[in-house]
Amino acid sequence: MVFTLLLVGLTWFVWKFKTDGLSRTDLLIGWGIKVLFGVLFMIIHTKIYGIGEVTVDWEEYMEDSITLNQVAYQSFGDYLRFLFGTNTEAAVGHYLSNTNHWSAGDLDLMNDSRNVLRINSLIVFISNGNVYVHILVFSFFSFIGLREIFQAFRERIFYNKRLFWFALFLFPTLSFWTSSVLKEPLMILGFAFILNALFGGLSVKSRLWRFALGFVLMLGFKPYVLGCLLLSIPVFLLGKWVFRKRVLLAPLTMLVGMVLVFALFSGLRKNVTHRLTRMQFDFINVGRGGMHAYADSCFYYFRSDQFADLEFTDKGVQAKKDLTAKKVTFGMSYPFRDIRLKPGEGPWSVVFIGEACGSYIELTPIGNDFGQLMKNIPEALSNAAFRPTFRDPGGRLKILSFLETIALFLLLAFGLWYNRKNRTPEEKNILVFLITFSLVLLVLIGWTTPVLGAVVRYRMPAYLTLFLIAFIGSRPFKFKL
Repeated sequence: MVFTLLLVGLTWFVWKFKTDGLSRTDLLIGWGIKVLFGVLFMIIHTKIYGIGEVTVDWEEYMEDSITLNQVAYQSFGDYLRFLFGTNTEAAVGHYLSNTNHWSAGDLDLMNDSRNVLRINSLIVFISNGNVYVHILVFSFFSFIGLREIFQAFRERIFYNKRLFWFALFLFPTLSFWTSSVLKEPLMILGFAFILNALFGGLSVKSRLWRFALGFVLMLGFKPYVLGCLLLSIPVFLLGKWVFRKRVLLAPLTMLVGMVLVFALFSGLRKNVTHRLTRMQFDFINVGRGGMHAYADSCFYYFRSDQFADLEFTDKGVQAKKDLTAKKVTFGMSYPFRDIRLKPGEGPWSVVFIGEACGSYIELTPIGNDFGQLMKNIPEALSNAAFRPTFRDPGGRLKILSFLETIALFLLLAFGLWYNRKNRTPEEKNILVFLITFSLVLLVLIGWTTPVLGAVVRYRMPAYLTLFLIAFIGSRPFKFKL
């Protein structure tokens, strides 16, 4: 009943939207496609990869959100403190000790996993845990985002505007991940607000509130994507105000500036290298499978092949024989060293345990070496942009992902070639900005992510910008039969 009423209500809102270049029928079809992709996401995670239940992150986010929502019925004041990030650790232990995502990370209002739980816990008040209601709400968020993107670029595309509209909704990676109850719908909404603020024909007031809201959404629901975007905006501003006729000098100037900054400030260079090393290290451990156990001042990481040397009890896990574990320090500190454990030591409470990911690939370790970090750029870019391929590990869906990659880069090559002599300086500057953003994001993902299933999900904003690049140009294109 709630699902039906909400579907009717949101459809009415979509029907009331006025968008130049589109009819109300176009808007309703786009909305219908979004809802269908949400159902597809559910089917894939229950029928293909699941056993009749919601699996992977979706299930954990839903369960944790329901647990958080139940706090409101025990103490509404404590629930509000959880929403606004003013809760105590004692309250976490009292109410949310059995959650999976709330305790992940050291941040609070900057923790994107917790922020997704906050939003979903609010929706639980009307959904009562029905995931399809959550799908509708998150799909509506991303629908607004795609409409913002259409408005930002509709005067700069060389294809028919309606074709561009429907292509946005039928782009598999974009519509699939933004129809979930995860971080992507809210992140893409914030990303779209910023793109429209930069490129749309808006008043100063409209630009300001979009940029501010987009900044908050991206900061709360994918801060690393926001970081890549903020690194790229100076390229756009340089091309707009300084290098109007030679826009390629903008990214070159930015690159030279970054090289000088890293050369002059060794502390910054070391900090960036440390953080990326730690991110890669943690993701490799999760990708390979194994267990993290809490040991007072650190975590111990055990490989899955060491489980036979461990004794699992109600209090946790302890060593049965001499073995070597990896000592993992809190926060972003480095290095991580091996520690020798003796029989009877423990028990340590189990924080995370999992099997190896089916799409795990080996990465060249950064090893806290800035020079190695730079050497890893070609590998990182190749992995993030073009994999998985047919020969890579993973399930059947990797074939669809590879075919999408081929289609995207063919479309990109055609779009760049077709309008190579007909772009205005403004359009060239937008292209350089979008290319810069996509390259920065892809390299960051490739540096740290050894699981191809995660790569496909994380690179979605970069694929979106490559998709937009393929449509930008001044020379009109018409299909000829």
